[in-house]
Amino acid sequence: MAEMNRKRIIHKKNRKRQKHKELGREVAITFLIVILIGLLLSRFVFSLPENVGYGMMNSLRDGDRVYVNRLGKLRRFSLIYFKQPDGKGTAIRRIIGLPGEQVRYTNDDLYINDRLVVERFLQKSLAQAKLADEVITKDFDSTDILKTDDGTIPDGHYLVLGDNRGYATDSRYYGVVDKKKIIGTVELRWWPFYQIRSYR
Repeated sequence: MAEMNRKRIIHKKNRKRQKHKELGREVAITFLIVILIGLLLSRFVFSLPENVGYGMMNSLRDGDRVYVNRLGKLRRFSLIYFKQPDGKGTAIRRIIGLPGEQVRYTNDDLYINDRLVVERFLQKSLAQAKLADEVITKDFDSTDILKTDDGTIPDGHYLVLGDNRGYATDSRYYGVVDKKKIIGTVELRWWPFYQIRSYR
């Protein structure tokens, strides 16, 4: 009788060990699958880069972390994450001009195809500049950038500017951005956590 009880106890212990092994194996496989899915998503669906520099102040600060949607639609005033045309790494800037458009700035006013377009995201900076009798965007038009007679942005290209106009390196320096160089649209600042902000 004692021998039978001992065998039962040993059998139960073996079954427990087997269950623990199976559970550990399942957890490990699940963990690997989650990592693999995360890697695939980060390669094809999203990216979590750091904003470097002060070209996007006050919308983004140096060191902010953002969520980039690799499948996002490119619209006027969208923030985009892209490879710079001059080959000097990546950057975040704002789309101002779309393919087929002519862009002009006069006295801090934006004109698209000679039609006034309001930049609401700059209203505070524009008001402060006006009080100081200054401008934040020096006069220019897309003919200066494209070196063409009419300054029409070619298909598949975008004119981008930084929000910190006096400081930013953007299309005024390296030209329009090829769509193939655009990694995605910036949709959220997730770091620092206490300053989470949506850019949709």
